[in-house]
Amino acid sequence: MAKLLIIDDDPFITESLKVGLGDHGHQVFAGHNGREGVALVHELTPDLVIIDMTMPIMDGLEATEHIRRDSDVPIIMLTAETDEEDVVAALQTGVDEYLSKPFRLNELAARVHALIRRHHWNNSKIEQEIAQLKHSLMANMTHELRTPIASIQSALEIVFASAAPDNFESQLRFLEQVQHNTYVLNRLVEDLLILAKIDEGLEILRRPFSLHAEIERTIRKKGIEIGERNLTVYNEIEEPLEVNGDTHKLRHLFYHLLDNAIKFSHPNQSIHIWAQTSEQGDLQLVFADQGIGIAPENQVKIFDRFFQLDISDGRSYGGLGIGLTIARAIAEAHGGHITVRSAPNAGSQFNLTLPAAEADWYV
Repeated sequence: MAKLLIIDDDPFITESLKVGLGDHGHQVFAGHNGREGVALVHELTPDLVIIDMTMPIMDGLEATEHIRRDSDVPIIMLTAETDEEDVVAALQTGVDEYLSKPFRLNELAARVHALIRRHHWNNSKIEQEIAQLKHSLMANMTHELRTPIASIQSALEIVFASAAPDNFESQLRFLEQVQHNTYVLNRLVEDLLILAKIDEGLEILRRPFSLHAEIERTIRKKGIEIGERNLTVYNEIEEPLEVNGDTHKLRHLFYHLLDNAIKFSHPNQSIHIWAQTSEQGDLQLVFADQGIGIAPENQVKIFDRFFQLDISDGRSYGGLGIGLTIARAIAEAHGGHITVRSAPNAGSQFNLTLPAAEADWYV
């Protein structure tokens, strides 16, 4: 049984539909003008709305616009008007079905059943996709958290087992590994916190800083991964270049653009980072790698939350699929943007543009 709402100023129509659709097993309510109908949609949360186009106080099109502001309830519009412009206007406003008067009750009942079935199927499919996304996210997050934790535990066990005055250098190497994985964990937590704040709007507090020095800092933070893959990273930014930006948030952006370049580079390749300013004072910063590249159909998707190029069980490249989402959000919060130029097996070039801006404070 479905909950139906009839919105029509003709009492004969509303009463006859109450009886007729009630006989088909539905619970039927009625509103007698558009304004009353909109209020009843919010009050009753019906499974489907049947609405007349021509009514006093508020007509069907205006009422549909109000309903569509916060509800996706299926709507069937009834009208004696059959002009093509009216049909187009109704569909563009948000009506799902259009039925001309006079109509047959059995046809209307069939359309009601079909629309509700389709709506429930769509909602079920969305719920399944959300559940699958949650499952995938939790699996990925568990993996990303477990890997550095296991490395930390293993390193500390070795340090404690081999603790001796003459074995300090060996212990130090393991402690450096602990420090690195602690940094990885902290970065993951900070990324999740930033991701939670993106929809609320990131607050930006600009101050001047040396771009070359910040990129050098980012390269040092990624030193272990760079060394493991025997990559060479060239910081080609001129040292005098300064930028007015939110240093803390831009560090996340730089980190993820470099992390992306490292992750998708082959061993023994190089990564080049350079920057320039335009005549208008805009900053253009480039991260270029020689790695696997990105197919054209994925070059927009890579900025979506939780999107990953590698979705196999092996998860060769790791990550939660939020790095580029965060990078783009931080760029846009600064009034800038990120674009990508890439081709499969031809490397990728990520271009960050930040408009010139005054500092909010100085060190």
